[in-house]
Amino acid sequence: MDDNLNLLENKVLEAVALIKDLRAENRRLEVRCEELAAQVDDLESGRARLAEELASASAVAGDVESYEEKRKEVEDRVGGLLQKLAALG
Repeated sequence: MDDNLNLLENKVLEAVALIKDLRAENRRLEVRCEELAAQVDDLESGRARLAEELASASAVAGDVESYEEKRKEVEDRVGGLLQKLAALG
């Protein structure tokens, strides 16, 4: 009976030690999870900011393209007018 009682006591002590270790590990993992969640939030904020910058840059690129088309049109028209003037003189 003493052997069974000692065996049971040892098993209970092992279980208690394991539970303590698992609780400590759980707390460590909860802290790590919070850190990772904060990192995700930061990355999402950065991604949103970059998406806004990309949209702005795309709009500027569209404006530049439009201005370049208008500049080319003005250049072609001025060139045509200069040819007509040269033909007169």
